Amino acid sequence: MATNMRSFHAERTISEVRRLSRAGLEAPEFLQRVARALHRSVPFEIYSAATIDPASGLITHAFAEQMYGGEEGPRPANPQWFQDFYFVETFDKTRELVRRKQWATTLDAETHGRPEWSLCYRESMRPAGIQHKAHAIFVDRQLWGDMELYRAIGSAAFSPREIDILSEIAPEVGAGLKFAALRSRALSEDIDDSTPGVLVIDQQGHVSRTPAAEMLLEDLGGHHSQRHDGKDLPTSVHVVLSALQRSLDGGADDTSNVAPRLRVRARSGRWLALHAACSEATETRSEERLVVIAPAPPEELVWLSMASYGLSSREEEVVKLVVRGLSTKQISERLFIAEHTVQRHLTNIFEKVGVRSRRELVKQLFFEHVLPGAGAA
Repeated sequence: MATNMRSFHAERTISEVRRLSRAGLEAPEFLQRVARALHRSVPFEIYSAATIDPASGLITHAFAEQMYGGEEGPRPANPQWFQDFYFVETFDKTRELVRRKQWATTLDAETHGRPEWSLCYRESMRPAGIQHKAHAIFVDRQLWGDMELYRAIGSAAFSPREIDILSEIAPEVGAGLKFAALRSRALSEDIDDSTPGVLVIDQQGHVSRTPAAEMLLEDLGGHHSQRHDGKDLPTSVHVVLSALQRSLDGGADDTSNVAPRLRVRARSGRWLALHAACSEATETRSEERLVVIAPAPPEELVWLSMASYGLSSREEEVVKLVVRGLSTKQISERLFIAEHTVQRHLTNIFEKVGVRSRRELVKQLFFEHVLPGAGAA
């Protein structure tokens, strides 16, 4: 019976986090509500959460909160923590999890059962009466945030099943944080060719659009009528809205659940990414559907080309570093493999893609597949 009850709570948690990731919430509120949903199946006394800049891997906003007793509501992260522990220990460990593609772990696992090896444990956690820590990173192709859960001295350690739950919800949270970042930028006053656009569809089907959305819709093949009933919207928008509805209708165990996002090549030849979400109803505002349309950066689209050549996961990692300009030695250090192993991977990659050099590889993957017409220039 206890096992069934744990399974019920886990499924309920996963379903709730999935719903929240599609709710169009601002990042801090989203993370706070994710923590509350997690608490039902992965209990903890305190948690800390952060949003992260995917370009640099640095924290942009962080807060902590006790789940019961003590202070009410989240409080900003202690600046002293950044000075004492962040760059000394936490930053590199988070990057290592990203490199390993491991979305959740525990302090015990990372220290092989010797938490005293951790500076943060010795000088911060243990003096504060904290014994156990679980760490989840939120990745949607890039790192968008993370969360650490803490249990007091004398509490049970985080179990493998609990870490499995954290790992399962991590991509959903990453997607929600990415959507929040795109929406925030789309609503800013500064507009350029890289600015995302937002469509808002109310319950009557009426559509409002930001100025950037108008330009992006035109590139997608939308009509110029700017009808308020949404009938002039391109097919890709209708498809991503249908995917949103399907994802909201499905449960945590629905294997047919479809993520409400897609990438499509626009009339200009560039790729655009569409993300859909459903805002929550309030006392003054009804539920609405939101669609963010954003130019997809070339580095995010390299997978489109790599998939067609049948590269292995390790070969894909090497390619991503090659297109960033890293040398063989730097790739060796970044991936913790020998330089001759890097060269062997490159030989295999060149053969599969049909090129003879790194320069030709970049041209083939980016210019001819992602930025059509640019190669000739």
